[in-house]
Formats: sequence, structure tokens, C-alpha cells
Amino acid sequence: MNVRDLEYFISVAECGSFSRASVQLGRPQPVLSRHIRELETELRVPLLYRNGRGVVMTQAGERLKQLGATIIRQIQDAQNQIRHLSPDYLDSASIGMPASVSAILLPPLARALRNAHADAELRFLDGCNGDLLNNLNAGSLNVALLYDAPGIAHPNLEAVLSQPLYLIEACPTASEAADIGATIEAAELAGIPLVLPGKRHGLRQIVASWANRNALDLTVQCECDSYSSMLQVVSSGMAATLLPAASLKREILSGYFRCRLITKPALYRTIALAASQSRPVNAGLVTQIKKMIETVRDDFLWPQLPANTQPNIRAIQTSSLNSALQTAEEIVF
Repeated sequence: MNVRDLEYFISVAECGSFSRASVQLGRPQPVLSRHIRELETELRVPLLYRNGRGVVMTQAGERLKQLGATIIRQIQDAQNQIRHLSPDYLDSASIGMPASVSAILLPPLARALRNAHADAELRFLDGCNGDLLNNLNAGSLNVALLYDAPGIAHPNLEAVLSQPLYLIEACPTASEAADIGATIEAAELAGIPLVLPGKRHGLRQIVASWANRNALDLTVQCECDSYSSMLQVVSSGMAATLLPAASLKREILSGYFRCRLITKPALYRTIALAASQSRPVNAGLVTQIKKMIETVRDDFLWPQLPANTQPNIRAIQTSSLNSALQTAEEIVF
């Protein structure tokens, strides 16, 4: 006797006929008859009475149906519990990332996760660094992508990508919008009003640390912790901001914003992946996120930088978290 025998028997018993059970299971009627006949032979007791209208369970059949249903549920429960331990199984996931990362990574990542885990409950959260870190530490996120900002406290940060930052401004003319190769030296930022997130957030901390090390006096005219609000301020022409151009590719190509690569010294942000310390994290999920970042790496680095700078960028991407920003500052264009 095996699970298939029990499933066939229970289906015939519940349907009250071999023909209806055959349709329900998608199996030929002679196959069902043979399995149940062999089951009766093995158990040495009739399980069903056959009559012109179908079948009726014997007392032994009723008892086997009860026991068989319990056995099948136990087997299914065991399968589910063991399957949950597989690194490839994912029943739910909460993933956080800055909005500027989400603009590039979220669509392909969500599609890949849905294709690989059709029944998983997926939740994505956009936010600034401080909020993402709080959610991660509180256990409401499984995984977060964070800026590797000075003073960030998390035990298992792993650098996965570095991006150059650009001065992002409202575009005064269409001709300037098309010049995606424009640059601006760091010293020229001193006279430009900026809008940045508050001081507890990663982007602000990265910019402030870089400015302090290079004796730059930046003018932060206003603070916006919301990514969309910050871009609205930029769009109004009141202030500029510092972001990767890749996050605003569509807006830049459409003429809403213009971008100028910051040089002498360059300004980079390093994105790191961190997993929750207070809730289980699926190893396969972390691997999939890393693979997807690698797949869309060129999108993160748009517009492509001069060929002679590419080795330096790769060095930053593979360097330790502590040295990444310092290495970036040494790049000149």
C-alpha cells in the first residue's frame, strides 16, 4: 500500500463511482480499478461494494478512508516542513532599498523572484537609509540594500556596487539636457544651493563626509527625506541634488533634468547588502539579489564612463567597505 493507492481509493469513495473519479483524477478507469483491487487483495478485505449505480464503502473501507486521509495530510505537512528548509524555497520576503536603487533594480528583481517563486508573498519597501536600517533591525525586513555611510551600524554589510554621483539640476534648455557627458569639478559645487535628505540618512552622510575630507563648503538649502519630494524641489529650479544619473535616466533623456559628473575629486556611493539578524533569511534570496545586481550593473553605471576609468570603478566595487570611498576620491577625470 502506498500514497497513490490511498489517493485513488479516497477519490473513488468520495465520488461514489469509478467513472467520476476517473474524470477527477485524469486517470483511466481500468487503472483505478486495478489499484483498488490490488489494495483489497493486500489487505484481505473488501473495501467497496459495487452496484449498478456506483460504489459504496464497506466498514473496512470507511475506516481506511479516515486513516488514509490522516496519513496523506501528515505526509503533505512533512513535505512542506522539509521543503521550507531548502535554500531554494521561498514563501515570503520583505526587501528594502533606497528609491534611487529601486528605480533600476526593482522591476527585474520582482519579475525574477515571481518567476522563481510563484506562490511567495513579496513585499518591497522604498526608503531613506535611516528608515531602512531601523526596519531591518526591527525585523520587518528580511534584506535591505543600504548606502555604506559613515557610522552605519550593522554586523553583516556586504558591498555589492559603487556608483558615481552627479549634480542633478532642472534642465534650462533642451540642448544642455542632451549633454550627458558634462562634468563639474567639486570646487564649483560651493556656490550651488542643494536639496539633500536629513543628516541621519546615508546619502547626506556620504556627501558630508566627502565634503569635509576635501574642505568643501556645500550649501544645503533644504532637506527632504522623501525621494519624490527632493526631485520636486530640483524640478522647480530652487536647488540641485547629488544622485546617480542612472536613477533618473528617463527624466534626463526626456529633458526634465540635466546631469553633470562630479570630478576632482569624484564622489561615489557604495551600496551594501545586509540581512536581518532577527528573522530567518533565505540564502537563495540573497544570492538572487546579488545575481540581479550583477545582471543590471551597466544600468547602474549609466551613462557609461570613459574607458580609462572603468578599471578604477571595478576596483571600488570589489574593495572593502572601509576603503571604497577613499579609493573613489583618488579618481580624477
